[in-house]
Amino acid sequence: MAQGLWRRKSVPRSSGVKRATPEKTVMLTNEDAIGAVSALFETFRPEYRGNRACMDANGRPTGRHLWFFEVWGRDLAIAADFAFPYSRPNAYIIKYDAALDLPHVELDGRLCLTKVEFSTDPAEAARQVLAEALELLYAHQTGAEDDDLKEDFSNYWSQRADVGSPALSVLYDEVAATGRYLLVGGDIFAFSSNAAMLRWWENRTEAAPRHTNAAHYIELSKLPKPSMFPSSPASLLELLQTHSVDGGERMLSALRQLPNGTVLVLVGTAPSGRRVFAGTRLLKSNPPQKDGSRRKRRGDVFSVGDLLKHYSIQRLRTSRLDSAVSRSVIDLPNLAGKRAVVVGCGAIGGGVARLLAKAGVGRLDLVDLELLGWENIRRHELGGRSVGLFKVNALASDLRKDLPEIVEVRSYPKTIQDLIGSGNDIVEGADLIIATTGSLHADSYIDELARQSHQPIPVIFGWMEAWGVAGHALLLHGNGARFLEGFDDGMPRRPSSQSDRSPPKECGNGTTPFGSTEVAAVQAMIAELSLDCLLDLGMNNAWRTWWTSDRNLARVQGRWTDDFIEVKPASSLSGILERQWP
Repeated sequence: MAQGLWRRKSVPRSSGVKRATPEKTVMLTNEDAIGAVSALFETFRPEYRGNRACMDANGRPTGRHLWFFEVWGRDLAIAADFAFPYSRPNAYIIKYDAALDLPHVELDGRLCLTKVEFSTDPAEAARQVLAEALELLYAHQTGAEDDDLKEDFSNYWSQRADVGSPALSVLYDEVAATGRYLLVGGDIFAFSSNAAMLRWWENRTEAAPRHTNAAHYIELSKLPKPSMFPSSPASLLELLQTHSVDGGERMLSALRQLPNGTVLVLVGTAPSGRRVFAGTRLLKSNPPQKDGSRRKRRGDVFSVGDLLKHYSIQRLRTSRLDSAVSRSVIDLPNLAGKRAVVVGCGAIGGGVARLLAKAGVGRLDLVDLELLGWENIRRHELGGRSVGLFKVNALASDLRKDLPEIVEVRSYPKTIQDLIGSGNDIVEGADLIIATTGSLHADSYIDELARQSHQPIPVIFGWMEAWGVAGHALLLHGNGARFLEGFDDGMPRRPSSQSDRSPPKECGNGTTPFGSTEVAAVQAMIAELSLDCLLDLGMNNAWRTWWTSDRNLARVQGRWTDDFIEVKPASSLSGILERQWP
């Protein structure tokens, strides 16, 4: 059965639990699900060895259930918890010996399964877990997954971190032998350079770091298996002597420089080429002494072995401060070198600035004169704790704290006209200007500024129509159409919507009501066009329009213009289209 089961297609599929008709749907019980799985697994004997319910110390059922198999000399258990069939079963190697160095197996024997699909049939769900578990056990036999021990080296190291030891977070943005670290509470932060530490820490805390020490980075020529992870200073020294060029000497040198202890960060390269890290901390327990009770005297010489006896080692749970880059699908190194100027950081521009920062744009300049008021907190990136503050100052502070790896965020609580008039050449050298001012005077001024620059700067203008039923993102490169060509006497020549409904009196003439969902859609459209422009230097001018659903349009007593109906798809749902300006 084992050789057939590990190949998914040959595993007999369950006929499942008989469900009631849709008119009489009955929620499956844990008891029904366990019975269905047990019935299926009975067909897998002799490898199937039976099942049992788990009990607590008082002999009461916990809701957890185990099914046992013996395959390829290993005892395997499929486990379901009390929420089953509305939770996924897991697979365990019983009495797992971590010294075996099996990939994709945690210290408690749980197999890390990733291919299991969702199934509403509890027997089928358990069968899938069994099939992938057997597939992994077969890979253990052939060595097909052994590279994972190197590829996911940092994770295997962290699984074996010493309980109670600090967590280590590393920012290694340049190759270095020595950097800096600081211990804050129960966390160690290590950086590859003093400059990286200052930028990250000041962004995160708005204060300079204090009480820093040298962090030593040691390059490993090969990555050790988990069973070879050091458990003592002596075994760490042996590992560094066999798995690095000069790591052993550098470890002893570090202890001479800081005899009370030091942090060593082991750096390796996974088969995919990515960098992996493992942190260790050496702590001095007792001062070394020669035989007898006298203290060390000048001239006393201690062997390396005697010296290391007076230190303890901590394996540190290790992660990267910039690990969020692994979740991105765009060119982050390219974006990190870009600078965007966001003029107008209200409901639209504030959200665009945050999206660009999260996307990886390294430098942002924020320009806006206004203070945040209570009327804006339901649609602005900032909330009640920032009311009464300049929007740009509060937003810049939040971005630096939330994304401390960002290179630079500068804020200017002024109008763009006042800022340029004071002699600030903020637009010069910018890669992109985003104008979300809500003012034709400011937008037309920005359009002219970008054209007068030594190198014309692309500008993206963003705005929303009344009641938030449509929004626009307009990219102009400064060598063709002008922004004001789309307006007659201050009114859009080609609006998407019309409405006879008047805005509330308290809003005045400078704003219009719209909600958080509408502005989020327009923010995303403007940010996406911004990234397109930053990453594709040959991109042409573009005018994108987002429109809401017909249902939302009716709620505000609005209607689409004839011009927009000609280009808008017939669907009543929201969407985005692109056309020529003006």
